[in-house]
Formats: sequence, C-alpha cells, structure tokens
Amino acid sequence: MRRPQEIVQHVGRVIDVVERGLPLGRDSTFERLARSWRRSLSTHQIDPALATTPRVVTAQELREHRDRIDAFMRIAREGMDRLHAQLRPVNYCVLLTDADGVTVDFRTVPELDREFKAEGFRVGTCWSEALEGTCGVGTALIDGQPMLVHRDEHFRSHNIAFSCSSVPIFGSDDHPIAVLDATALHAPAQRESQQLVYRLVLDRAQQIENAFAWYNLRPYWVLQLGRLAEYLSVQTDYLVAFDDSGRIVGGNRRARLELLDGDGAAPPAFIHDLFDCSTNEILAAAHAQPGQAFPLRLTANGERLFAILRAPAPRSRSGLALPQAACESAEDSACINIPGFSHLALDDARLRGNVERALKVANRDIPVMLLGETGTGKEAFARAIHDYSERRNKPFVALNCAAIPETLIESELFGYRDGAFTGARSKGVRGKILQSDGGTLFLDEIGDMPLQLQSRLLRVLAEGEVLPLGAESPIPVRLHVVCATHQDLPDLVQQGRFREDLYYRLNGAVFLLPPLREREDIRSVIDKVLREEAAAMDRPTLRLAPATLDALARHDWPGNIRQLRHAMRYACAIADGDAVELEHLPPDLFRARIAHAAAPRSDAFDDAPPPRLPSPADAPRRPLSNADAELRAQMLAALRRHHWQVTVTARELGMSRATFYRKMARLQIISPNRREFDA
Repeated sequence: MRRPQEIVQHVGRVIDVVERGLPLGRDSTFERLARSWRRSLSTHQIDPALATTPRVVTAQELREHRDRIDAFMRIAREGMDRLHAQLRPVNYCVLLTDADGVTVDFRTVPELDREFKAEGFRVGTCWSEALEGTCGVGTALIDGQPMLVHRDEHFRSHNIAFSCSSVPIFGSDDHPIAVLDATALHAPAQRESQQLVYRLVLDRAQQIENAFAWYNLRPYWVLQLGRLAEYLSVQTDYLVAFDDSGRIVGGNRRARLELLDGDGAAPPAFIHDLFDCSTNEILAAAHAQPGQAFPLRLTANGERLFAILRAPAPRSRSGLALPQAACESAEDSACINIPGFSHLALDDARLRGNVERALKVANRDIPVMLLGETGTGKEAFARAIHDYSERRNKPFVALNCAAIPETLIESELFGYRDGAFTGARSKGVRGKILQSDGGTLFLDEIGDMPLQLQSRLLRVLAEGEVLPLGAESPIPVRLHVVCATHQDLPDLVQQGRFREDLYYRLNGAVFLLPPLREREDIRSVIDKVLREEAAAMDRPTLRLAPATLDALARHDWPGNIRQLRHAMRYACAIADGDAVELEHLPPDLFRARIAHAAAPRSDAFDDAPPPRLPSPADAPRRPLSNADAELRAQMLAALRRHHWQVTVTARELGMSRATFYRKMARLQIISPNRREFDA
C-alpha cells in the first residue's frame, strides 16, 4: 500500500512534467519516459493516483494468449530459468509477456511469492501501457526498445516502488513477439543499482531471440557469426541463413539490421554478395574443421568475422523440418542446437540411432516407449519427438504416474465434471488426456499406474474417447502417447501388476536411452554441460582441468545427466580461477563409488546362483520382444562391466537379486561359470 503523501508527491511530479514541460531527467532515456508519461495521461487517460493492482485476464483468455506463442514459450523456458537462477538470490521475479503485455510465464522467489502476487505479479496479469501507463513491459513494447523503469519513473502510483528491466524480443517480421522482464519489489533509490540486472536481462533476451530465430531457420544452412572465435559457442552476434543455391533467406534481427539491409544500397541477395568467398568455399571450410570456427571477411567493409556452419535440418515426407542433429553421422558438420535434442545430439552411436528411429515414427500413429535410468533425459527425448512432429503446435502434457497419490491420479488423468465428488472444483477439471488432445501425452513411470486405471487408459487408446468422472457421455480425443519407465514391464505383467493388453498397446517403438557412463561421447557431454553452466554464471572462460575431466569421465553417474548438471553448477559456483579442479566438485560425488571399491567382498557368497534356479538351457527358446531385447542388452552390458557380479549389477539396475536372477532365466542370459556347469 502506497502512503497518501507518496501518491500526492508523485501526482505533482507528473503534472510538472506533462503539463508544465519540466524535464524528467538529463538524457534521452528520460525523454522517452517523459513521452510515455504524456501518452499515459493524454492518450491512455490513466489517473496517476490510481493505486489498484493490474488487470488479470481470464483463464480462457490466458490460454488463447499462450497458444499463440506456444512454440516460442518452449524455447524461452530455459532462458527464463537461467535468468531466474542468477537473480533469485537478490529477490527478483522474472516474467515473460506476449506482444499484448499479458504475462504468459513467471518465476518468483518462493519466500516472496505471496508478496509478488499481492502486487499483481502473476500469470495472466496485463502490463500494457494502455492499462498501466509507463512501465517496463508496456513502454518497451510501444517503443520497441529495452527499457529500465525505476521506482517513481512509473506512471501509476501503485507501481512506484518497483524497478523493472524489460527487453522486447522480436520475430522474423521485426515486430515484438514477447518481453522478458526482471522486477524487484523494493529496489534501492539509486537508478544505477539496476544496471547489472538490466544487462543480464538484455543478454538473456538476445539469447532467446537468437534461439527462436534458429528454430525458424532450421530448414536452411545457418552461419553462426561473431567477432571472437573463442566465445562463438556462447555468444553469437549474427545468424545468417541461406539455401542450397547460396541465396540468403533470413537471419536474426541483428543480422537483418546490420548485415542484410544494404545500408542504402541493394541488400545482399547471395552469400557471395555478403562475404568475399563463394558458398562452396564456405561449405569446404566447414567440412575441413567440423564444429570449429573459421574466418570470413565482409565484402562491404573488409571486417573479419568468425563463423560456424550449421547444416539444414532434414525434412520429413510431410515437409516439416526435422533436427539435423538426429540424422547426420559423426563425420558430418556439427549438430544444430535445437531445443529438445541439444544435449542428445553429439557423437554417441546408440543415441544417434535412437534419434534417427524416433524421427521416423514421429508422424506415425505408433506409441513410443522410452526405457532408461533416472536422469537419462526421457522427458526431453519425448518432448523432442513432439517438437518436430506435426503436433508441435499442440500441447505437450506430462504426467508422472509415480509422483501423484493413487487417490488423485484418476482425476488428474481423466478429469471430472463439477460435483463429481466431495471437494471437486465447481467448474470441474479437464484432465491430462483432454488437455493433450491433438498433441502428445507423456506418461512417465507408467509402471506405477494403478491397475484399475490401466483398464480406463486402455479404453481411451482403443476407442479414442475419454469419459471424465461424473460425465454421462464420452468425449472424442486424438493424441500421441509416449510412455517411460525404468521398470521391467514384462516382469510386472507376469506378477499381475500390469495389464498385458495395455503393455502390447503401448509397446510400439521402444527406445533404450543409454546411461551417461556408457556413452561414447561422455567427455564431450561433460565439457558441454560445464560450458553451459559456466555461461549461465557469466564465466565463459571456465574450463575443466585434465585430471578433473578424467575423473568425471570414469565416474559411474548413477543420476546421469541430471546429476552431472548439478555437479557442474556447483563447481562453477565454487571454483575461484579459470580451471575446475577436483576439489571444486561436490564433496560426496565420488563417495559412494570409493566406498564400494574399498568394501570387502563380504557379499561374494551372495553372488553365487541360488540352488533352485532353473537352467536357461531347459527353457524353450523363443523370440524376444523389442523391450525384452533392449533389456537383455542392458543387463549383459552391466554384467560384463561388473565381471558377472550379480549383486553389484542388480543394485546398479535398481533390482533385487531375486528379480535379477528371474530376468536372467527368462531372457536366457547364462553366466560363463554356468555354461561350464551346464555343459
């Protein structure tokens, strides 16, 4: 609540500036603010004394605003998360609005969440200048320029305690499509105190804008250009796209403004008009050093830039651009950094094969089953399939079957009508299945779904309709189902805990995501994650010491990429110089491995097969399903890695010894010792 004296003083200042023509400040920034104040009073007719909270759109309106920029929001999400991680310690919220100023995504500080929401900072709030007067988001949209609006530079009295750093993000038509904003509720009085935050928002908005430009340009060859070769992987100045004939088809906004507008002359039409070399020479340079920066010289002024060339994403039969990272071989040019596949598309043959197969089924009516340990990126893989399918502009809805209480999962999945049960919302809930209509439903940990709900899910898949709780008639639904689990579903079927008919309904295309420790490109993955985390903390020169990289490459990584990212984030925060040494890693990272290695072999007797285990040689030979074949390969690889020590192997794969032996028998896995015995 603003004090009456503050409101009176602020209104008086507005009158002095708008009606009496007194200057608001000394430089052009304040002239922009003064123009906005005049618009707010004369054009928008807003009362500067108004102290109510901003307008919040309805839930239906919010859905419409989000749907219009759904693809952009998915790309912006990681940038928002990183900016929030940087600003959270100093109590800033981060919000993303659309071109109408409506907040479509939001990050806040948990301890201050209630206070932020009380002031109007929530999803659905409208910060347009027409409603709020001069403010960071609204004025940035009107002017099309970054805006810092500090405390009483706001027009409405309600907003005069806030400090807002807002940066518009532009689409390919050079019109703003969104605004990225960071706001503090109680900032210091000095405007200069916000310059660092303003710069962080500016840099992150540029990264998001480049990522979205890259997304739209993915059917073409794309030159990633900058003035410093060493920083090109983390700081891109220009993106320039061209087709197979060398004709320039677009670029990011900075490239369009500084390289492609012609500066009064005819704009460059072909690559050889822009650079003093031909398209073939660029392709040859990129092929000679894949993924490495090479020099190019601008024709107009002779300036030298450095470039990395990204190949076009292949196109499906439907004409959609697919991620190049998924389909090219290790010898081809470096992989494109497309959301969803960015951490997968490196140089691991198994993973690359998975991606190639996934893209072939992405636009087919084939359910997908993802198998893999915790942290191997199952949800990211599922989202990547969605993002490059014909459903990419429809919802991607995820549900973790293990994270929701059994009493709630039915209503979460199938939805309910008003009055369906005691405590139900008055307007009902659509449920995850209806929310994903036309898009993708991702069911994580499907093995934990209660048995009675499996029958209802089977009916949805078989008949293409869902009956919410309390409803009288079913509702038609079209969706693509992707499931994931770390459990052995055939084993659950044998135990009666999973329906066999549902298993075969879901077991269409099966993908086993390799654990980090088994990836051929583990060193590249570790280095890539370190560079990403270092860039997020504005430490682009930070690198891994050789001994540290060796130790990390040998680590088992039971938590896979998720654990690796947390470890690298910790190291970036702890390391003082430019090299991450072993002492900068989390103290308990290697503890479990060291403890296991040092433990006496007290379990050696336990590794002996139980006396009544039936011999696999006695079992009838039968063809294995896709899931069984993938599981058998995973178990064999783990057994060989641990020299056929069953206890250790079973623990790694998250099974009991008894379960592991049953699976060995069912999958016809015979240890070397048993082969000699059975002979």
